Amino acid sequence: MSQKPPTVESAVPPANIYESAGQMTVAIPLPGTHAENVEVLLGKDRLTVHAEARYPQEQQHYLQHEWHVGTFQRELRLPRSVHAEGAKALLSHGVLTISMHEGDWTGPAEVHLPVAETAGH
Repeated sequence: MSQKPPTVESAVPPANIYESAGQMTVAIPLPGTHAENVEVLLGKDRLTVHAEARYPQEQQHYLQHEWHVGTFQRELRLPRSVHAEGAKALLSHGVLTISMHEGDWTGPAEVHLPVAETAGH
C-alpha cells in the first residue's frame, strides 16, 4: 500500500521551551527549511513561526511518508514575559532556535526577528 503524496496544508511542528540564567529558548524542528523561508514574530509573551519546507519530495513513490513538506506554522504562548532586545533566531541542521531574555516587554506589540542560518553540515 503506498502513502499519499505530500500536501501543502500547514503542519504544526513540536516545540521545546527551556530556560537558564534569565534566558528562555524555544527549539522547533523544521526539516527542509532555509532561513529565507522562515518568519519569526516575537511579542511580550507570544512567539509565532511561519516556515516553508521546499525539499523536493513530490515525485517520490513512498513506502512510508511521515516527513511533512510544505508550510509550517506554530504559535506559542510563552510561560514568562520576554523582551526583544538581544533576541536571536538561528536555523541550524533543520532546528530553529529562538533565544530571548526574560523581562518586561517594551516597544511595539511584536517584532520580526531576522533568522540566521549556520553554513555547512
